[in-house]
Amino acid sequence: MKLPVAADLAEALLSAAPDAMMLVDRDGRIRMANDAAVVMFGYDESELLGASVDSLVPEDRRAAHAELRSGYVAEPERRPMGTGLELSARSRDGTLIPVEIGLSPVVIDGSSMTIAAVRDVTDARDTRSRLALLKERERIARDLHDMVIQRIFAAGMSIQGVVGMVDAPETRDRLNDVTDSLDETIRQLRQSIFELGSLDDRQTLSSQIAGLIEDRADHLGFVPELHIDGPVDELPAFVADQLVATLTEAMSNIARHADATSASAVIVCSGDQVSLTVEDDGVGIEPRPKTRGGLSNMIWRAAELGGSCSIERAGSSGTRLVWLVPTNAPRSHR
Repeated sequence: MKLPVAADLAEALLSAAPDAMMLVDRDGRIRMANDAAVVMFGYDESELLGASVDSLVPEDRRAAHAELRSGYVAEPERRPMGTGLELSARSRDGTLIPVEIGLSPVVIDGSSMTIAAVRDVTDARDTRSRLALLKERERIARDLHDMVIQRIFAAGMSIQGVVGMVDAPETRDRLNDVTDSLDETIRQLRQSIFELGSLDDRQTLSSQIAGLIEDRADHLGFVPELHIDGPVDELPAFVADQLVATLTEAMSNIARHADATSASAVIVCSGDQVSLTVEDDGVGIEPRPKTRGGLSNMIWRAAELGGSCSIERAGSSGTRLVWLVPTNAPRSHR
């Protein structure tokens, strides 16, 4: 049987809509449903037609929904989507779908009906949750950086200042061990901050390194030069972690020991290896440095990845560190 012209038009509009669209009569029965509604709710069109719209509401909300629907029929008005309400619809298999619902009263062939537009907002709600999580992570990372790391580093610098006032070698060694431990704590905190931000695709290894250099400028009294060449952001996580740890250690040593006025860090990632070269114009390293503490840590990290680490005087003054490891190194070389 051919529908009246007005009904034909309503059916055409419903079918063309990208959202699930249904035409519901005063008794809450579904009189038309478009393809999007069939897909969203998992019912055949024949099953939807004539069914109560209440069956698409979560079971624990059906009684309340029936009352709200009756109130709407008594005083129908246009209600747009995006009201801020947390609404859910129920599919045939019982899955609850986060939705926004818009209602528009219409009169077709003298009968009052309602066009219900239902939009699946699962992705939008996930995006809002993701943004809220990122915002909270950024706050935690900022607090860790601005409050915790800076205070630990300042404490380490204070302890290092006391070392020169101590005559007993054993006591100096123990104080140096404490500062090394504080440096390792800072490294771990930085890694935690990096991991907090890893959900956000905008944060990269190169940006983490740039932030580290910028932070160290406050304690050095100058901004070290930084040069990065090659796809550093594509390094395996365990290699990147050790690279950042070594750079942190090297910059801390310059701040504590070098009395330098300039420094540079060059990172080159090419082929199957990555190198880190750190130079300063300070007092220079001792002819026979003790391979313990921070120096030992840098050498050990390179060896663990199957690489090498050398530290030597750079010309008449200053120090040069060259740290070289394969990018395809196993997680533990030994």
